[in-house]
Amino acid sequence: MVNQFIDSARRGKNSVWRYILTLAIVIGLVFMVTFVLLVAAYLSEGHMDVTRYPAWMQYLITLLSFPAGLFGLWFGVRFLHKRPFSSLITPTGRFSWKRFFVAGGVWFAILVLSDLILAALNPGNYVFSFDPVQFLPFLLMSLLLIPLQTSTEELVFRGYLTQALGLTRGGFWLAWLLPSLIFGLLHSANPEVTEYGFWWTMPSYIGYGLLLGWVTLKSEGLEIALGLHAVNNLYASLLVTFPSSALPTPAVFSIQSYDARLLTLFFAVQAVLFLLVMGFLRRKGVWQPVRAEESAFDAI
Repeated sequence: MVNQFIDSARRGKNSVWRYILTLAIVIGLVFMVTFVLLVAAYLSEGHMDVTRYPAWMQYLITLLSFPAGLFGLWFGVRFLHKRPFSSLITPTGRFSWKRFFVAGGVWFAILVLSDLILAALNPGNYVFSFDPVQFLPFLLMSLLLIPLQTSTEELVFRGYLTQALGLTRGGFWLAWLLPSLIFGLLHSANPEVTEYGFWWTMPSYIGYGLLLGWVTLKSEGLEIALGLHAVNNLYASLLVTFPSSALPTPAVFSIQSYDARLLTLFFAVQAVLFLLVMGFLRRKGVWQPVRAEESAFDAI
């Protein structure tokens, strides 16, 4: 059966050089903006040790390059591939806010439940660290920049690359697996990977990519992945943080001791629970996939 999400890429031109050039533009813009931000930070602070920069400066350096990458992707899809940018999101041309908010709400509830369990298992590990003076600026920056960051990643990996690979002989499986692997490995530069070990942190990142790719391909739209990813990063930025996090923010709660092995196990449970709950809600008619007559989440 034709996957409508992948098939929507056929609405434009799909020469290999167009994909190469579009990705080059995206990567080039991201590196250019990051370089400009680092130069500005160096001129302000007088040194090149990013870890010693103020938290808000590290935060902006991390996130401000994503809008540039998003613009590059839009340019490539619109003017090189000559197809609507919305085709990266849904084959219907209509964004489903219901799928977006249901997915975000379910993932938020799972994260809260997980942290409550972890806090009960290790009393004192979660410390209430809310400081309104420091928190408010990060709240405003996060609400503006996190959705841009997560949307850019989803549009590139679960949208652009997934559709491109889905058009090849590898079909569904290559479109699901390869972007998830690339997505996970690109996070290997994150500080928590160095701090807690590659082999214990990478399974979560790759698994996270697999989850996002699966829900995208099975629902034949990007809305669920967009909602899940945005809520996940907002939660990590504003509500619960941990030492060496890639998003250094004054969150409401701070984890004192981060156990990467335990949290990798918890992620696997969270992913399965998310698919089960989303499948249940679909059967109850709370949300519908593109093919309303089919259950996109019955198989996990």
